Amino acid sequence: MWKYKCKSQFFILLASFVIGMILMAFTFSNSAVMSADLLPPEMISFMKSNIALTYLAGGFSVAGIVNVILISQMLIPLNQWMPFLIFGLLMIAPEYVFMISIVLVIPMLILSLYGWLSLRSNTTRQMRSRKIDDDRELIRVYQIHHALLPEYKELAQTARKNVERVSAVYALGIVAIFCIMLFVSNIWILIIALFFYMMAFNALLRYRSSCMIPITRLLYEKCDPEACASAIIYYSTKGKRVRLTQRSLLAQCLIYMNDPELAQDVLITYPRKDPASTLTYWSLMAYIDYLLKDEDALNRAYEEASNVRMNFGPTGVMIRSEELASIKNKVNLMNGDFNECKKFYLASLKRSPFPFQHADASYYIALISFVQEEYKVAKIYFEKVVQLGNKMYFVKNAKSYLDKIDNMDLSDEEY
Repeated sequence: MWKYKCKSQFFILLASFVIGMILMAFTFSNSAVMSADLLPPEMISFMKSNIALTYLAGGFSVAGIVNVILISQMLIPLNQWMPFLIFGLLMIAPEYVFMISIVLVIPMLILSLYGWLSLRSNTTRQMRSRKIDDDRELIRVYQIHHALLPEYKELAQTARKNVERVSAVYALGIVAIFCIMLFVSNIWILIIALFFYMMAFNALLRYRSSCMIPITRLLYEKCDPEACASAIIYYSTKGKRVRLTQRSLLAQCLIYMNDPELAQDVLITYPRKDPASTLTYWSLMAYIDYLLKDEDALNRAYEEASNVRMNFGPTGVMIRSEELASIKNKVNLMNGDFNECKKFYLASLKRSPFPFQHADASYYIALISFVQEEYKVAKIYFEKVVQLGNKMYFVKNAKSYLDKIDNMDLSDEEY
């Protein structure tokens, strides 16, 4: 899980170290700053006689401050009280916190580099085994199997522009932090600025996620996986550059387009950065494994999902239990325990908020009812699939089953 954050952490730390050295060089080149009596004369004399060491100290100082933010972001998801603990440490002993953070800069760089290269090697090996070179190849295969709908290009481009604006605001926030570090000498103001920056960062992430809602609605509300997948591909394409994003949503679309193998390929490079994304990954893989009738892989998905811990209080426990119940239901389907599965899908119809979930549950209730020779019940739910499912592959199958039921003599069957 931690390896998926290593690449960004490595480059952020490296960039902050370089910026720190540049800031120190600027300070030495500015005679007004050097003569402002901010430091004792003997300290200035030592710094001038050890220029290389002084520049390194500037780099480590800035990298150490950034390292506090990175370590805080890693620790905050572990417990709901962690933000208050970090803020308390910064208030009580800021010097020790920053000193420890500076000492940990080099270990963090080494660890981040190792994690990034290790993950990259493993991912490359998996992609080669599936005969995939890059995201462009995935899109090429997609266009062989499905249509790429140009009418959703404008929607995707609008979403991408909104996300780019959020990224620009985030970058300006980083610049603001460095300006505070350069021009503000009060340590308490610096600590408060860092704390509010972390809170603002989380708010920006939430807004960034909301920018994708128009694309998500294409699947969740309109039950049109082909339109949603097309929008994701256009969103991920800028000029000749292709970098697939929203891989979990794209995998969902492919599942509902009855293309589990391509969905599996899309998830090879899906970033499992936290417990929530890890649980999402194994939930999707369980659905894919069920469609591929891979019982061993399905059981492994359930075991891996069981090991995920959601540290978000009652909400995290509820999300985890629902995902595990969904995966367990796929195991029951594979094993032919239809009565338990039927109960699960009937309950899912009551609590699920989105039409695509209703279509999914109705389809499997209808299938189970058909196998159990409850043809009138099956007909009710197949008709519901046709009504709700729009362009999900369930609709075609449901119409086929309805034709079979219509050709049967059901005059003696009871509801």
